[in-house]
Formats: sequence, structure tokens, C-alpha cells
Amino acid sequence: MSLKIIQIPVGPLVMNATLVMDVESKETIFFDPGDEIEKILEIAKSENMNITRLIATHCHVDHIAGATSAMEKLELPLEISPLGKKMLGNVGPIAAAFGYVTSEIKEGGYLNENDIINIGKTKFSILHCPGHSPDSLCFYTKGVLIGGDVIFKGSLGRTDLPGGNTEQLMNSITKKIYLLPDETTIYPGHGPETILGIEKEQNPYLNGTLRLA
Repeated sequence: MSLKIIQIPVGPLVMNATLVMDVESKETIFFDPGDEIEKILEIAKSENMNITRLIATHCHVDHIAGATSAMEKLELPLEISPLGKKMLGNVGPIAAAFGYVTSEIKEGGYLNENDIINIGKTKFSILHCPGHSPDSLCFYTKGVLIGGDVIFKGSLGRTDLPGGNTEQLMNSITKKIYLLPDETTIYPGHGPETILGIEKEQNPYLNGTLRLA
């Protein structure tokens, strides 16, 4: 398995749009179409990426504000957790408050824990990891976790937003993500990539130094 992964910080909240390409087939997943869709698609074109799936790790506005534009340009549905459907209806007012411009977003397919998604010969398994958001999904293949807003370098996803739950977030991390190999590279929804084993040792919210409010 060989992957090329590019993260592009976009939008007012500097969210990482993520392109994951299976190098052999060129098939690519576009995770989190939050903003600046034209820019992302130009990068994908320059890398000879063939985007075949459009997926939201969760339905907070910074991760999906550009979804309608992406769906139209790619002629692909937006795939989400079924738990995110109600959140799509609230995107408009929230988007304006944070400086996003968006239109009505419609889901086009549902993804659930233990589903498998493929690009070329690469298979990703899906982990439902609520806590930051009820619909948070992470995507794992050997050595790689597309992590959304669960674990960041030196921090964790906030739990004070509607639907957030600190106990759920910690359970998602300790009972699901901790089962992955320590050498797993985490590509988060904000900030730089990191390594699971390093976060276990150095992340103050995971090593007992700090507690989430």
C-alpha cells in the first residue's frame, strides 16, 4: 500500500481539508470540504488525483461549509455519519456567524462504524468516535488515521460545543484509537500531523497532566 496525503488549511477556522490518494490507482478521497474548494481541486489536479469519494469526518460547519460546491464540481455525493444529518440543517446560520458562505447541504450517503471504504487496493475501516461531535468518524488503514477533530498534536477536540461530551471523547480515544499501533500517523482536522505513540506520552490531556473541562 502506498498513499499520498495532502492537507490544506482552509477557511476562517483554519480547518484541514484532506486529500488521500492511492498512488497506484490515483483514486482519491476528499475529506472535509470546508472551504476554498477551487484551490483544493486545483491541487488535486496538479497531483493527478482522481477524486472518487467526498466524505465529512463530522458535520461541524468548518468541515462542510464548501460541501455543496464540491458536490457540484465533482458530481459526487457527500458521505456522512447518519448522526450528522440533523446538523446539516443548522449549517446556514452558524456558517454566517463564523464568516463562511454556504448554501443548503444535502447528504448523499451514510457511513457507519465497521464499514470499509476502498480507494484502489487501499481499505479504510471506520471508527465512530463521538465526544467532540456525536457524528465524529475516524478512518484507519495501516499506519494512517484520518482523525477529524478527536486528537490534535498536543491537544484534543473541544467538548463544549452542542453535542460534545468529555467522557465520550476520552472513551473514544482510550477504547478505540488506543487499540491502533503506536506508530500510526494521525492526520487531524486542525494543525500538523502527529504520531499516536507520541501523543500518548506527551499530550497533556492523555498523560494525565491536564483534564478537559
